[in-house]
Amino acid sequence: MLCKTTHQSQQRKHKAAMDGSSIRVDWTNLPPQLYQLIAQNLKTHIEVRRFRSVCSSWRSSIPPFCASISPNFPFPHGPTGFLSQITVYLTRPDPDPNLNPNPNPFSSSSSPSSKGWLLKLEECADKIRLLNPITNWRVSSVKDDVARNPTDLNLVDLNMVELGKAYALRYTKGSGSIFGINKVIVAPNFKDCSIFMIYNEGKLGFAQIGNEELTLINDQISDYDDLIVYKGQPCVVNKWGQIFRINSSLELVPFSPPIGFGCRKNLIECCGELYVVDRYLGANQQHQTSPKIHVRNASFNFFLRHPLRRGRRIYEADQPKAIDFKVYKLGDEELGGRWVEVKSLGGQAFFLSIDCCFSVLAAELKGCKGNCIYFTDSNDIGFALRELIRSDGSVFCLEDHSINWLSSSPVYSQMFWPLPA
Repeated sequence: MLCKTTHQSQQRKHKAAMDGSSIRVDWTNLPPQLYQLIAQNLKTHIEVRRFRSVCSSWRSSIPPFCASISPNFPFPHGPTGFLSQITVYLTRPDPDPNLNPNPNPFSSSSSPSSKGWLLKLEECADKIRLLNPITNWRVSSVKDDVARNPTDLNLVDLNMVELGKAYALRYTKGSGSIFGINKVIVAPNFKDCSIFMIYNEGKLGFAQIGNEELTLINDQISDYDDLIVYKGQPCVVNKWGQIFRINSSLELVPFSPPIGFGCRKNLIECCGELYVVDRYLGANQQHQTSPKIHVRNASFNFFLRHPLRRGRRIYEADQPKAIDFKVYKLGDEELGGRWVEVKSLGGQAFFLSIDCCFSVLAAELKGCKGNCIYFTDSNDIGFALRELIRSDGSVFCLEDHSINWLSSSPVYSQMFWPLPA
């Protein structure tokens, strides 16, 4: 009798699966120890809020988000800075199961209603700032039918996929962004919270929480363009396109041959592979020296008084403009590991934001065109966050090598709007 009952139960389950229906699971009654395991992996204000909004039992299982003390970096000859985390998401409203009860999870097509938007949030202590995903300008004045700040966004009803993560250094007093920094990454697999940074337009530095020493790595060279964490290791690329791994002894280990050619290199990971985007600047702009903004008060920025610096930091008000791009991918090591120029990105789109680079499948993003590079000419995180230099986003098409302003077409604005209110 038991065997017969079991067989009938299996038949019912099999029939339900064939019919496309699902067995209901009581998610409100999880084992208590499982809540704590989940809570240990909720690192941001948004993740905790989404978890606690599921039901009353989940809400009571963990406390509200309590912002951990941001890592402080007491640099010499200047005020203490702390690390601010910035995350880029691909967001879309959660699908309504009543409209499509049997969706095909293996379908590669994306209907217009299923496409998402880019959302960039900076979590700074108990504050959340909504930023332009490319230029980092704070979004504060937009259309009446669009959410004006992150508190107006119902993040619970959004399906959010992380595309990239970035960091900025801010002063502990006043939370103003620190000038002179081009890129910051958190060093993985280090004992204490540590960061690598590119500052002063090409110097590579290392800082550790609680340590007032800012270590300049390879002080004979100041031509580094970009940093990335690739396969769990910090990597840096110089202006010649040679990539180095940075080991725990702060030694630069060559990872690739140089590329040469262009003016500014960016590192970007796409589908698990590492790419270098080579940016070409106008012939009269590659070594541009004017017009510029001079910061006269040396105490305003600790980098101005840092003993490792050579000369006073100068901030360019008119950034050099890109006129062309080339994309390279490292070939197989069996074939010598040479750089191979990529003529087409296919359905992928590359985004070169001021503080991080990421890729996205264009079919998943409203207003986005594949085989294109979306970028900004600005190169200073501090200036972008303080909105002292206006640098609109642009789009470069690999097919015809054309460059257009994003603001020139309402189609491109669909990547960011409408934000669900």
